[in-house]
Amino acid sequence: MVLSKFTKKETAVEETHEKTSKDEKVRASSESYAQNMATGVSMHLDEEAGPNSSSIELTEDPDDPKNYPDGGWRAYLVVFGAFLGLTVDFGFINSVGAVQSYLNLHQLADVPTGKSSYIFSVFMLMTYVFCALGGVAFDELGPKIPTAVGAIITFFGMFFTGSCNNVGSFVGVFGICVGFGLAVISAPMTGVISHWFYRNRSKAFALATLGGSVGGIVFPLILNRLYIVVGFTWAMRILAFICLVMNACSCLLVSGRRSHVASKGEKSRALALKSKSNRSRAVFHEIKTLCCNMVDFKALKEIPFLFCTIGIGFSDLALVGISTYYPSFITYIGYSETKANSTITITNAMGIIGRYLPGILADRIGPFNVMIMMMTGATLSVLLFWLCWGVTSQSMASAYVFSVIYGFFDSSVLSLVPSCIGSVSPTSKFGQRYGTSYLCAGLVIFGGVIGGGAIIGEESLEHYKYFSAFAGSLYGASTICYIICRFKLVGWKLRAKV
Repeated sequence: MVLSKFTKKETAVEETHEKTSKDEKVRASSESYAQNMATGVSMHLDEEAGPNSSSIELTEDPDDPKNYPDGGWRAYLVVFGAFLGLTVDFGFINSVGAVQSYLNLHQLADVPTGKSSYIFSVFMLMTYVFCALGGVAFDELGPKIPTAVGAIITFFGMFFTGSCNNVGSFVGVFGICVGFGLAVISAPMTGVISHWFYRNRSKAFALATLGGSVGGIVFPLILNRLYIVVGFTWAMRILAFICLVMNACSCLLVSGRRSHVASKGEKSRALALKSKSNRSRAVFHEIKTLCCNMVDFKALKEIPFLFCTIGIGFSDLALVGISTYYPSFITYIGYSETKANSTITITNAMGIIGRYLPGILADRIGPFNVMIMMMTGATLSVLLFWLCWGVTSQSMASAYVFSVIYGFFDSSVLSLVPSCIGSVSPTSKFGQRYGTSYLCAGLVIFGGVIGGGAIIGEESLEHYKYFSAFAGSLYGASTICYIICRFKLVGWKLRAKV
């Protein structure tokens, strides 16, 4: 009996062990199945999307430097594509003075500067504010679609600008249409660099934004020649076709790597899109997300990002104001339109050096350190060589010296800004943060350019003196903002790379 009881107990223990073993096998099998399903979904996504697509790959850390090529022919081909796009975008913005000075002497000769300034105020407002739309479109759709849309809108805007003959039509066609098109292009052309570069990001940004200097050199020369040969109407139309071809080449060359910078929301939406039953809902969800995520005002609660944005607003207002009104100052003191536009060419030629060298230096010592130095130089160049010398002497020698020195320092306003924003933003939200900064900057610029036009008013030497002091003060305020931003990031550590 004892033996029988012992045998039964032993049998019961064995059955319990066997059952436990089976449960463990089932659980292990379930876990294995779940892992295989997850892998299968990821592989299925990648297989359908192809190797060069913007598919969503479930990576862990989008800000890990190991996830970035930081070089190679494909990465630099993207840089070249961005260079072409920014030649049109930043290049035309840098050349807007060539259009403004021509209109003031011809179509709008009888219109006060304060009134005609609305054209360029609206243009700059659109260019900056709708960067937010281009930024979130880039984050959600990649670089190609927003670039193509912006290129088409820019083409039609430039083409029909030639037919305008009054302030209202110029505001509608040039200010709104061309400004909106360039705004949509801007964020994808700068943001795509952040997908391919991490350690060499500032250098890559500098190479891409060299297009702004090249465009600023070439476009005024093209317009000067075409104004004489074919007149304003066809000058703008020919320029429109040139920009369309360059934007088309840019659109073909740039491609994003969204699989390496995807946010959690993007990953879940990518999986939702794979289900046929959820596709229609997912499309509407994408549209809703695109509208809701245009800007990230909550980011302004972060002190470094807030002061970075304020600094961008001040420096860009100074840049836009000088590029818009300095050629008019040259014609006012008695020199020809050609000489006025030559100062734009010189400024942008020096910008090639002023973009590239600070970009290399920024990768070594940090973008904020370099930006502070460059903004200090821009402040001093405006106050010393325009306010103190240029207004007093009224000579072309002072104008050329100012163009050379100022051109070197002011170029960093556009070339280092993406690196500074990237330093205080997650990579997956770069486009959104970039758009937010330029939305805020656009509102500042809109009021500032109108204010600048009001300062100049009916044009007098005294008024231009006030305007140059105003522009120099803006650069000084921008320098202070970047210093505060740096302090919030690393304190008073002078040797810190930031």
